[in-house]
Amino acid sequence: MFHHLPIELLDGICQLVQPTDLVALARTSSAIYPVAQRLLYRHLAISPASHNLGVVVTLARKPELAQHVRTFALRLDCLTGFTSFYRLLAVALSNMTGLTSLDLFVDPSTSWVLQNTHRSTYPRLLHFGCSFPLDSHVAHFLNKTQALLELELDEISESDSLHMPSLDIESLPQLSQFVGSSHTAKAIVPGRPVQSIQLHSGDLSETDVVTLAESTADVVILGATTSSLPVPLLESLALRMPHLVYLRVTTTYNFSEAPDVTFYEHIGATLASLSDLEGFELSGMHWGSSPKAINDEARVWQQPLVSDIVAPEDAALDSEFYSELFLAY
Repeated sequence: MFHHLPIELLDGICQLVQPTDLVALARTSSAIYPVAQRLLYRHLAISPASHNLGVVVTLARKPELAQHVRTFALRLDCLTGFTSFYRLLAVALSNMTGLTSLDLFVDPSTSWVLQNTHRSTYPRLLHFGCSFPLDSHVAHFLNKTQALLELELDEISESDSLHMPSLDIESLPQLSQFVGSSHTAKAIVPGRPVQSIQLHSGDLSETDVVTLAESTADVVILGATTSSLPVPLLESLALRMPHLVYLRVTTTYNFSEAPDVTFYEHIGATLASLSDLEGFELSGMHWGSSPKAINDEARVWQQPLVSDIVAPEDAALDSEFYSELFLAY
């Protein structure tokens, strides 16, 4: 029966079938089999908990299947993978040239799995996240991902950052989102249209702000930790990144005394100079804001401890909502 149906109709039917049922259906019809095979390998999430590590072996040995993969995510702890497994992973990755999303959260010392990709290009890859620092293997891989929009890299030690490889000037021409350390951000962001920067490690200084502001697009999202005094850093951000929409800063500065009202007023005044700012968090405290006057675009910002803009229960909900927006942007 299936042999007489157009391939487009078969494809539409198979997309509505659950994976386990699709496997069973493919075994009953030679017409369904190639369509099912393509769909079953399109989106893969591999982990020991899912008991599907063998898929990597299949993709390494059957390049024709690897060509169907569009999203691939692998999560392994450092003790799970063996060298032989990583060798097969390297082969599989070189075969998956149709990828649009790739996540590799494995042993950070195994970035060499990317070295086999020197013969491959990834023209469709939009997202790449990994537990690797920016080393020579990662840099070479990134130079071959011209469509990449989102990048997440692991932190790099200060000693290694002195020898961090440089990317080709023409690489990552469309990158809009970066997640990683402050050291790596300084190597990635300048000269590229990065709008969202989330720094999960490292210390953001005023000097770093100047470097990150060399993005060729307006930075609208920033999350970072700093050991600097908050007020001068915020003033630098207001000067260098005037179009920030969401800003989250965690400070580890050791205050000799508890911040006074003047300190918070200075922060509020600095935030008011950021005309596009919609959300601000300082060390986990979400600040509220309200228009200065009716039909006035300028806003007044107040820290949660003295803000009478919203009720406490509303402020808690607003903070949760803001955090979700920040992560989803």
